[in-house]
Amino acid sequence: MGSRDLTVEVLSRLPQSRILVHGIPISPGKPTILAKVGHKAFWGLPGHVVSAMIVFTVVVRPFLESSAGLSPNRETRPPIPARLTRNLASAQGRIDYVRVRLTQKGDTLWAEPLLGKSGLINTMVHADGLIAIPMNAEGLDEGVPVAVFPM
Repeated sequence: MGSRDLTVEVLSRLPQSRILVHGIPISPGKPTILAKVGHKAFWGLPGHVVSAMIVFTVVVRPFLESSAGLSPNRETRPPIPARLTRNLASAQGRIDYVRVRLTQKGDTLWAEPLLGKSGLINTMVHADGLIAIPMNAEGLDEGVPVAVFPM
């Protein structure tokens, strides 16, 4: 995304190409591209490593599994129930995926957000999973139950 991103221009010049999607309402990962080149799908992932990893996990992998005929209802890695350790703000109109680390305190499993820019791979290295803040939420409150999706 930006003046140095030539992905759409390059894809548009390929024979039998069509840009199907350019930009999706998630963070991190908004500049994702889906194109059709001939009879094949072509994904353009964001340039930041963390954004690319999250888009692959929550968008591209399910797309590939569905294309391969795998059931979308199968749970290869079921979500882990936990409680949020702090308030998290979010902008409405997009789904925010937040990296979290799991910690046990007494009988309760807690999801501690690992905040940082989408270029900080450190947040992915230390994360146990992702939580999603829904598109129309202004955030999540400390202590609320969350579903942690292992990565």
